[in-house]
Amino acid sequence: MSYGRYFDELEPGQTFRHWPGRTITEFDDTLLSLLSMNQHPLHIDEHFAAGTQHGRRLVEGPIVISLVIGMSQGDVGGRALETLEYSEIRHAGPVFHGDTIYAESIIVDKNLLPDGRGVVAIEHRGVNQRNETVLTMRRKIVVPLAAGG
Repeated sequence: MSYGRYFDELEPGQTFRHWPGRTITEFDDTLLSLLSMNQHPLHIDEHFAAGTQHGRRLVEGPIVISLVIGMSQGDVGGRALETLEYSEIRHAGPVFHGDTIYAESIIVDKNLLPDGRGVVAIEHRGVNQRNETVLTMRRKIVVPLAAGG
């Protein structure tokens, strides 16, 4: 099984539904809060979060972003040589402890730079177990043209 694709194997309009999904645990969220020093009470204080619009703690957004990118690696990004940019990141819905995130990616554009590198633009979407969109984002990566390229 390959891990990612080469530039010539990716075409605008291709859609990949990544599997498996990943259930986010309280441990995952608490650990990232500590590692990133994000001590916002919405993520670490259940009593505080109970008084907010969602009534409970929310998972930190960077966890969802990381999961969606990670899930895409086996299909589209695993051969990437570098990431050029992340853009248009939208947290479209709340994510809670116990939610399972799934992802899909659409190749939106590809082109060759003057130096011969292949650049692929990808639109990612993260959904929860109820198929509700919780994240959308774009990413540009540099992908080798072919094996050894």
